[in-house]
Amino acid sequence: MVLTDGAAIDAFSISCRKPASNVSTHEIKTTSLIGKNRMSIVHKIRMAIKRIAFGNTLLPQEFTLGLEEPQTEITVWLHGAGAPRDVTRRHSMVCASPLTICVGFDAGQRPNEKDLVRPSLQFCERAGQKKVLGEIGLKPQTSVTEAESEFILFEARSSRNYCLSRARLCTHYLLHAYRQWRRDNTKGIKMSFLERRAGMVIFICPHPIMLVSVGSSANGNIFPMNILGDLGNGYMGFALRGERLAGGLVERAGRIALSSLPVSQGALAYQLANNHTKKSIDWSHLPFATKMSSAFSIPVPEFAPRVVELEIKSVRAIGSHRFFIARIIREDRFFDGLEFCSIHGFYQSWRLGKLEREDEELQISLAGDAFNKRGRNRPLAAKTHQIKMLSLDDKQNR
Repeated sequence: MVLTDGAAIDAFSISCRKPASNVSTHEIKTTSLIGKNRMSIVHKIRMAIKRIAFGNTLLPQEFTLGLEEPQTEITVWLHGAGAPRDVTRRHSMVCASPLTICVGFDAGQRPNEKDLVRPSLQFCERAGQKKVLGEIGLKPQTSVTEAESEFILFEARSSRNYCLSRARLCTHYLLHAYRQWRRDNTKGIKMSFLERRAGMVIFICPHPIMLVSVGSSANGNIFPMNILGDLGNGYMGFALRGERLAGGLVERAGRIALSSLPVSQGALAYQLANNHTKKSIDWSHLPFATKMSSAFSIPVPEFAPRVVELEIKSVRAIGSHRFFIARIIREDRFFDGLEFCSIHGFYQSWRLGKLEREDEELQISLAGDAFNKRGRNRPLAAKTHQIKMLSLDDKQNR
């Protein structure tokens, strides 16, 4: 049954507990205004409580921005394996559950089990006071040997985050636990509280968000990835979800091309995310032009500042992901500039806290992150309808 306007007013009057005949237009407007004022007051109270509890630290967990490559903000040190070792360019996340990290060593330099005394990774400020911003305790699980290099895979045994005060961290962890209870946002991956906290620490070190090209122009795919890292001696490690088609495509092909994204094209990473579940794509439908990579003739975006071509050397199914160790065959840098990457929101809060005009810089960086993620809910445009890429002020990528 369709309600007439009069019936709608009658329904409203029931909630006011007054006969419809006695309700004037003025009373309805007054009641509506009171309701809006009450909502406004409640909203202001909630915002005040948030401000007291979180200050300026309530940022997206995945925070995107543009940085120079290689990043120069964070140094990662391995402790508890003899003298401290700089492994900033020698480590990669392996999988989320169980949370596992790979560390690379020169051949013959891998510490044995007796040398590993409560090993840990420390994530430190590179400049300034070289403050320790986070630490992950490690327990060795297995080792892998390739030509000129050896690798140890560690699981997390503890985690500490120093980007925020202890009180702020507690409020964030409580909020995180509440949100997980209401709606699991890990997309099917079951992670312990320790693994979640260790994952937050791993992304203190900026991770590039790159596009993976696999296959040929006739039968291939392209999709984003940000679980990757240099392992030293010309090796890279990267991980893809075990149940998705993308990992199988890469394993069967045995070679890929990684393309970095200029920050102005960051939205494409989110628009191409659905390609993880596709066997192949029609390259002609992409909203950007492609060219062939130098070594493997794999289609890559023309706009890519940097293209790295990799040959897969080993693949391991570990928990939630497939972990690949690959050899760098060729790396081409076509132009310089800020490259699209992600960090954890806690680290971004710490970065902003060092600036004089923190509130202003917070709003600028939040606008930049939202701009980068505008492709999250936007369907991929056809090539005939190019995505309009607006120029970004450098401030938006702080």
